[in-house]
Amino acid sequence: MFKNVAQITLTANQFTGSIPTEYGLLGNLTSLILENSLGITGTVPSELMECDKLSVFALYDTGISGNITLCNTFGDSFLVRVSDLSICGDECECCCETVF
Repeated sequence: MFKNVAQITLTANQFTGSIPTEYGLLGNLTSLILENSLGITGTVPSELMECDKLSVFALYDTGISGNITLCNTFGDSFLVRVSDLSICGDECECCCETVF
């Protein structure tokens, strides 16, 4: 039903919990914006690698932890916005941008 969703923006909200693995089923997802939502926690689900059109992933000022391993999947056009570059890992620094 939601396979044509291209953008999800959950900025500055009261949502809690992890990023749903079902987002990986959204084949047309180009932008996932979760910024300023400290209640969103956990790690980035590997299922997001199925979203081959994803180009913007903003997760600064969230409770997301661990390393992002998506950068090698999406190539040069992929941008990740984070508060701390340590979440990006060595292989992902080329597509990570810090936001304060």
